[in-house]
Amino acid sequence: MNQKQLISRAFLLAVVGGLGWLCLGPLGADARQNEPAPKKTPIQLFMRKKLEATQKLMEGLAIEDYELIGQGARQLEGISAAADFAVVKEALYTQHADEFRRTVAKIQKGAKEKRLDSAALGYMDMTMSCIECHKFVRNMLITDK
Repeated sequence: MNQKQLISRAFLLAVVGGLGWLCLGPLGADARQNEPAPKKTPIQLFMRKKLEATQKLMEGLAIEDYELIGQGARQLEGISAAADFAVVKEALYTQHADEFRRTVAKIQKGAKEKRLDSAALGYMDMTMSCIECHKFVRNMLITDK
């Protein structure tokens, strides 16, 4: 493995660790064992499926497994086509959803062409797309109250 591949993998693992910290929080799951689990809403369950597919995709990127990258991207493509994907009926939300689909297509193309850097860049674009959309939805929910 050359130095460029090592740096690329180290970067991807750092991103995975950061995303895990964001999902679990600084205390981790062990600190919440005694707390009753809150009931998940349908949208939370739906978003969990997206997270699971994203984790599969990241695993594929980290170990350079193009089949796993493609599987995760195909799952995300299917999820984005589901009716539940439309969280709010708003033109700007539709733009965010379209951008998400474009980034997933870039990841799929990178996996199909066995181009790790291309798939990884698509993954980073997708992550930014997700963050921007989540900011938009949170702001919508706050202003609708």
